[in-house]
Order: sequence, then structure tokens, then C-alpha cells
Amino acid sequence: MTPLLAAQEITAFHVIGALLALWALILTALGVSRVDFPGKGSGQKIVMAISGLLVAGTIGSAIVSAKDAPKGGQEAGKSTAAAPPAPAAGGPVKSLMLSADPTGQLRFDKNTLAASPGNVRITMRNASPVQHNVSLQGPGIDQHGPTIGKGGASEVQATLKAGTYTYYCSVPGHRQAGMQGTLTIK
Repeated sequence: MTPLLAAQEITAFHVIGALLALWALILTALGVSRVDFPGKGSGQKIVMAISGLLVAGTIGSAIVSAKDAPKGGQEAGKSTAAAPPAPAAGGPVKSLMLSADPTGQLRFDKNTLAASPGNVRITMRNASPVQHNVSLQGPGIDQHGPTIGKGGASEVQATLKAGTYTYYCSVPGHRQAGMQGTLTIK
């Protein structure tokens, strides 16, 4: 199983859908092995009731899951409107640029970035057909830019002291697949 699939959240839709699929397999096995299945009267009504409940539950949970699911260019629970990063104190902003691999590979075009101490902004342009973002982690820093689709830009900005920081894509599975780099502040 890929890290991206392992990181996917299991919802009611997944559980009820799996139960529906299991029920369909059971009905198929019983229908093939027993000529009189499901019989007449109460047996037939029970099979129809269970089947109806599972189908209705799967459809209902799919609708609820779709309403809660992230829309294009959005992470769950976050607005699609990307707020500009709050200006950090510390003088002029040092802008650093990088891009997501345009072929869809889970990597940035640069493995290292460098800047002097102070206010630093990293802008990642997404030329990839896969959604990405840029995040920054290090001593006292844990920031995530918005997740964006092809043609968009994700930014993080912070006042940084001398040291080593990690920039990465926080979309589930992307960092683990190697989509990260080192930012050196000196």
C-alpha cells in the first residue's frame, strides 16, 4: 500500500460501502449454492430490508463525506481563499523560490535553499498536475502554506534565526516520498 493511501482517513462511507460489498458477496454465494434462496415470506423481506438499508446508508454517507471533503486547492477544514502570510517583524523580506516537479514526481526542483537571518518567505510554484504545498519546520517554526493545484503558488513566511530548517510538502505521503529540502540560515 502506498503512503498516500495509508494516510487516507477512513470515513463512514468506507465502512458502510465495505459492508454493502460484503453483503453482495454473501448474497451471491447463497444464491449460487441454494436454489430456493432467499425463499418466500420473511426470508425474502429480511434480505430486501438489509439490502435497502445498506444501499441507503452508503448513498447517505457518500453525500455527507462529499460535503466534508476538501474542494479543489483546499485542505480539509481550510478555506480556499489563501490568506497572505502575516508580515513577520525583522526588516525586509528575503524571497526564496522553488517549484514542484512538473512531471508529477513527488519532489521539488531544489533540495537546498539558503538565506541570511531575518524575515524569509518561501514561495513554491506548482507546475505539477498533483496538488502540493510548502511547509517549514525547524526550531520554533511549524508553518504550512495552502495546498494548491497546478498553476498556483503556496507560501510560508517567518522570521528565522541562524540554523537549519526543513521545507517540505505536507500533503499526506509527499514528504515521506522525498518531497523535502534543507533551508540553511547563516
